[in-house]
Amino acid sequence: MRPKLFLKPFFAFGLYFPLYTDPAHTDGGTIVAYATDPALAPITDPYFRGFDNNFPDFYREQEWEREFDGFVDAGNLPNLELVRLMHDHTGNFATAINGVNTPELQVADNDYAVGKLIQKVAASPYAGSTLIFVVEDDAQNGPDHVDAHRSIAFVAGPYVKHGALVSTHYSTVNLLRTIEDVLGIGHLGVFDAYQRPMSDVFDMSQASWSYSATPSALLSGTTLPIATAMLDRHLLPPTLMRPTHSGAWWASAMKGFDFSVADHLGMET
Repeated sequence: MRPKLFLKPFFAFGLYFPLYTDPAHTDGGTIVAYATDPALAPITDPYFRGFDNNFPDFYREQEWEREFDGFVDAGNLPNLELVRLMHDHTGNFATAINGVNTPELQVADNDYAVGKLIQKVAASPYAGSTLIFVVEDDAQNGPDHVDAHRSIAFVAGPYVKHGALVSTHYSTVNLLRTIEDVLGIGHLGVFDAYQRPMSDVFDMSQASWSYSATPSALLSGTTLPIATAMLDRHLLPPTLMRPTHSGAWWASAMKGFDFSVADHLGMET
């Protein structure tokens, strides 16, 4: 039997919704996302905001936690969830809320949201049976010293090597194949069927695991509701932990660029 799939939508038919930070509890529940396929509507979280650089991932993760707590209480967590925390894409610097309005701050927001999600699972009843795969968007237009297609991926959960850097050449298709094998479901096609799983990531002797999310001290300059004690523990001298330029500077420098959807910056020009 195929596992139940819960999909977090990327956008909603081009419509724009107010920047509610807690839509599940705004006006008794304000829908901010719709599935683009009617078949996905029953398994889509309508309160999880899609792609929008105005909106911090901090609040997306909070909405995910709200839904996750419901699954924990009911004991019915789906076998597979897809969650898009999109603020490693950056933009909308003039209109972004909570002062999360520079590339450094938006990436720090994304990092902390990902960390909080992992921390939540690690402290939950599902910690012993849940793997978390984190992969970035495609790496084109951002070459490093090795290859323009190279990016990073993270795996957390039981039976994952602790603190390990795995340099085996894997692709997103290897990651997909690994998820399929763990869930015991069939392959989608010949491409994933003929890729090997990411076996070098795992160690069957390491069943226990834990994780604690740490916010970047950069976020102390925003108005995100992060506990001061969490930030104070990690503060560095302000000259070392502040954005290179202000939000206004970035808004002027990037004026005219299209941040409405991912990867519309026209990097080839």
